[in-house]
Amino acid sequence: MGASRRSAFAIALGTLLVPLALSAAVPQLSARLPAGVPDGAQLGWEKITGEVDTATESLVYTFFVNPARPAIYELAQYRFVRVEGPMRTPLTEKLIWNKYPTGGKGPQCYELEDSGQWRTLERGSDEYRSEMGMTMHVYDVHRRLARGR
Repeated sequence: MGASRRSAFAIALGTLLVPLALSAAVPQLSARLPAGVPDGAQLGWEKITGEVDTATESLVYTFFVNPARPAIYELAQYRFVRVEGPMRTPLTEKLIWNKYPTGGKGPQCYELEDSGQWRTLERGSDEYRSEMGMTMHVYDVHRRLARGR
């Protein structure tokens, strides 16, 4: 193989490996949903996905927009990993279901436990409020990605 062909091959291989390395940084999201939560994919809702891997965080997310409520993400599922130098601190996968956007109840939040079961975070608890802050961060990351930074 000539030098120029080797170089082109190396560039092509490098282009392929970068996305593979990024996708390996954060495990993919669970296909199993909590009991009672609608499956946006099966319902044909608009699906929005994203993946980020930076020096400080790794994130993979999927949002679903119910056509009956086009101004909100009715379902938001994400897995976030905090990166501090060589340390990667994975946070559990979360799913936010905005079931009552006008009912004053606030979104329902679930956490995927190591057992593979979804646990409901109690609305109003410190854990719930903290996760709502993380959800806003995830939305902001998505907004910046959508704008091209």
